[in-house]
Amino acid sequence: MKIFYIHHAMRKKNTLPSQMDGITNIGKKDAKLVAKIFSDAKKKGENIVAIYTSPFLRCKKTAKIINKLIDIPIFEEERLNEFGSIKEEKWIDCQIRTRDFLKDIIAKYNDEDVIICVTSGVNLTAFIGQFYKIKSSNKLPYPIVPSCSPIGFEINKSDLID
Repeated sequence: MKIFYIHHAMRKKNTLPSQMDGITNIGKKDAKLVAKIFSDAKKKGENIVAIYTSPFLRCKKTAKIINKLIDIPIFEEERLNEFGSIKEEKWIDCQIRTRDFLKDIIAKYNDEDVIICVTSGVNLTAFIGQFYKIKSSNKLPYPIVPSCSPIGFEINKSDLID
């Protein structure tokens, strides 16, 4: 199975960051480039079956732009929300909820499937931790990830860790 982490497109920032921040024109162009990459992969036989997105507006808009060329189901998933979206959440808790989502996805789909996940930059830590078997920790860094950067991970169900 291939799971692609995609950081949402560059966001329009309000005076205070918000779940309702949209995306910039540059971000829209970035998302269209990513859409082309996945469209080409689908034409070459990749079994792209679903997009999962955070309910944050910038993530949903990015997912919709990507989906214009591949036309697959989009599912909103709160566990992909960014760190701090849950009151008093600790950094380790954000990693754990994101990893729990990944475990559910790996259990749900087949090894030949491709899943796209549109989320925030900090969630990449949980993806890396899950796929490289690094335990969640409050000491792990928050990565800074560019707009719409797709990062792919391959895993078989037999490789799943707790």
